[in-house]
This record gives sequence, C-alpha cells and structure tokens, in this order.
Amino acid sequence: MKKSVLLGIVAVALLGLPALAGEQKYEGWVTHTVITVDPQFVDDFPVKLVIPWYIKILNQKDWELTLVQVTDCDFPCFRACKQLQIATNFNCTLSCALSGQLFGGDWSCWFTNPGANIDKPGGNTDVCVQVKKADLLDSDLMSKAGTKLTVATLTINVVPR
Repeated sequence: MKKSVLLGIVAVALLGLPALAGEQKYEGWVTHTVITVDPQFVDDFPVKLVIPWYIKILNQKDWELTLVQVTDCDFPCFRACKQLQIATNFNCTLSCALSGQLFGGDWSCWFTNPGANIDKPGGNTDVCVQVKKADLLDSDLMSKAGTKLTVATLTINVVPR
C-alpha cells in the first residue's frame, strides 16, 4: 500500500513539471504560467458584398435654385439654371419633377450642358426650372412682395442605363 501511495505522489509531481517549465499545451491552446491565452488559427472566410448602385450630388450642401424674371417667354416668366456635380459608379439617366408649387403657372424642369445622361464616374450637368404665366396675383403672395420664399420643390430621380 505504501508503494501505491508513493507511485501516486510521484505521478502527480511528474504531471506538474511542464507547468514549472513555463508553458503547457492544453487541447491546442498555449497557456503560460501568467494567465494569458495566445490566439490560434481556425480558418479563413471570404467577406462578400453585392456592390450597390451609388450616386451622390457632390455640391448638394446649401444648393438652391433662385428663379429670376426673364422676358423671352410668356409674361410673367421666371427661370433659373444651376450646375449639379455628380459622382456615380454606373451610367445613368437623370429626370426631374416639380411639386408643391406655391402659385399657378406652366412649370417645367430640364437638364442641359450636357444633359440628363451621366456616365461613370460622374460629371456635371445643369438643371433648369422655369415657370411661364406665373399667377402672382394671389392675395397671400401679394402681401409677401420682396420676400424670398420657397415656391416649389425640385426632385431629381435617376435610373440606370
């Protein structure tokens, strides 16, 4: 019985020797006498993305269009054009629409220089808004003469081509 107890003590002592040596392997993880764990490689996995359609108006900060009176169309007539700077990762066609007009008239919008077709990586185009036969005799508008108002909302839409 004394032999078996002595063998048990020796076996336990021998199991502790690697820990005294400074490092012990345990199921693939390396541990040190200080409690730290080193990362072990498991596998590499691909990360994928379906690249989205991307378009941005670069000069949209503080962008507004201010109509001015012109004389080359049905009086009273107001028009303005302003450049849009566009970045895109696809060839596209722009369209415009007007909504929320504050007064009646023949409203229209269009693109010029070079027009509504934009090729990647983007470029510049001018958007124009015009109102012919503007109905400015509304009593609410007459009381606001000389005031700068938002008179419509210009919406820019895009489709791939």
